[in-house]
Amino acid sequence: MSDSPSPTEFGQFFAEMRRRQVVRFAFGYAAAAFVVLQLAEIVFPAFGLGEGALRLLVVATGLGFPPALVLAWMYDLTQEGIRRTDGATAGPLLPRIALGALLIATLSVAGGLGLYLERQGVFESPVTQLDDVLPTIQLAAYDPEAPIHSIAVLPLEDYSEAQNQAYFTSSMQEELIANLSNLVDMRVVSRTSARQFAGSTATMPEIGRILDADMVIEGSVSRTAARTRVTLQLIHAPSDTHIETLQWDRQDVEDVLAFQTEIARDVVRQVSRQQDEAPPVRTAGTMVQPEAQDAYLRGRYEFDRGTADGLRRASEYFASALSIDPDFAPAMAGVAGARFLIELEQDTLSTQNIVEARDVALEALQLDSSSMEVREVVSLIEQALPSLIGVGAIPPEPKAPPTLSRTFSMNGGRDTFIVDQPVRDSAWISVRTSLGERIASRMRHRESVGGSSASDQALREARRHALTGQFGDAIEKLERLVSDDPAQSEAWELLSRLHVSTGELRSGVETLDDWRTAGAAGAPSRDDLSELIAFIRQEGSSGYWRWQLARLEARMARNEHVPLVEVATAHAGIGDGDKAVEYLIAAIRDGEPGLFTVRSNPVWDSLRTDPRLREISRQSRSLRPIYGRGPTGA
Repeated sequence: MSDSPSPTEFGQFFAEMRRRQVVRFAFGYAAAAFVVLQLAEIVFPAFGLGEGALRLLVVATGLGFPPALVLAWMYDLTQEGIRRTDGATAGPLLPRIALGALLIATLSVAGGLGLYLERQGVFESPVTQLDDVLPTIQLAAYDPEAPIHSIAVLPLEDYSEAQNQAYFTSSMQEELIANLSNLVDMRVVSRTSARQFAGSTATMPEIGRILDADMVIEGSVSRTAARTRVTLQLIHAPSDTHIETLQWDRQDVEDVLAFQTEIARDVVRQVSRQQDEAPPVRTAGTMVQPEAQDAYLRGRYEFDRGTADGLRRASEYFASALSIDPDFAPAMAGVAGARFLIELEQDTLSTQNIVEARDVALEALQLDSSSMEVREVVSLIEQALPSLIGVGAIPPEPKAPPTLSRTFSMNGGRDTFIVDQPVRDSAWISVRTSLGERIASRMRHRESVGGSSASDQALREARRHALTGQFGDAIEKLERLVSDDPAQSEAWELLSRLHVSTGELRSGVETLDDWRTAGAAGAPSRDDLSELIAFIRQEGSSGYWRWQLARLEARMARNEHVPLVEVATAHAGIGDGDKAVEYLIAAIRDGEPGLFTVRSNPVWDSLRTDPRLREISRQSRSLRPIYGRGPTGA
């Protein structure tokens, strides 16, 4: 005899469903869920909730359907409230039929949701698709004929036994970086970025990868009262290949600055052997008394510490140098800078003390207008004066500053334009010396305690780090920022670009995926990331920049503001030198500060031998950007 229920029993089951209004409830539940999901799609982004929260709501409404059917079977909504539904006469199989129907509904909903989520890739991050695309990092081979496009100078070891020579090693590193930075085909890693590897046990390939440097210079200094020895090693970082060891051994070194310049000149010539022209080097200037030089270098080292005690000691050392040699302009600039920073530490600013510091700096400029340290100190102090004491309170200079007009001529004169640049115009001033770095850092800190939010301050600081090539510091600050404030869309985008610029393609894509998950405005969708990965599969890291270029061009088509340097950088990333230079020239015309990321951004390394880029680098070498004038092109 068959156990199958009779048609009468099935009829009783469906009749019972109609009586309990289960079918009508099911349709009502589906309609309500649809409305809720449509509203969530509109409202969630306004509260920073992204695709993840929307999917969670889809899962919750789907899995809530079977239990809701059970409640609809068991209870009725009446005028007296919710009441348990009265039972009905049924055959012995009716409860089992109801249970089976509930089980089928539950499995159908769960299976359908699982299939939907699987097709949406919820169970797999788009980033995992990169596993079979990105090559495994291996030790590179060294080719002596291959050009060196990037270099890092690590802090030198101090092997002096008699006395602490940290001030000498710090000055030596700064001199090397300053001279190498004059090479138009060379990207030099900033001093602050290289500082993290002082005393590090990291391998050369690791250091080269993190700093994105082809060559790394490391070395040591050993000084006694009678002898000074400097040893430097030039290493091809990707292959961990020793290229050359250079050594200077001198007795009774009196002119320390000239000695350091000699070393820097030799290193520049060694590094630039493949260049067609003689590399420019900084000159040592006129001979300064040895005791004055020593006091000045010690003062610069204390100044760079930035502490109140360090500034006081620095001021004393600089004053001592001036007492020995009153015409030593860099020491005079040091006195001005130390006085200026000491005054900023006071609870109440003295207009007179700040103006006096400015006047001392101007006196140093009259003594030596070619000194990089002097020019930076003067420019930075003058840049800060209006915000510190007000425009009306600033006494006029004895002489109005002259102006310069720099003519840029490209492509045989077809692209020629003029950039007006006052001699000390803060619009074109950045920092390359320790004196300038400390003043700029203190002013940035003072600005950060203003009226803007902490997130905006952190974003500005990250932009400044990126603008001057301090990518490690910029990435660290941006990662903290997006963790604390996931709604900062500009921070997400800049963080992704910096990761890719420094060779961390996977980290760049992971950042985009985290941005999407956070649901911040402007985040790429899952389809966008799939398209990006398809580009990377076809072109490698160039695929990222092609994808980025498409997004920038889409924004330009919508008449949104897009920095031209960003477009130029994307073209450089895909190797389109013609378009990259074209947009770069337009960026110079518009005065975009992001122009200066070209010197430090590794994306441009493949084009550094392009004659047009070399010409732009050569002609713009003396220009420096101001901090805080909009986004960078990193």
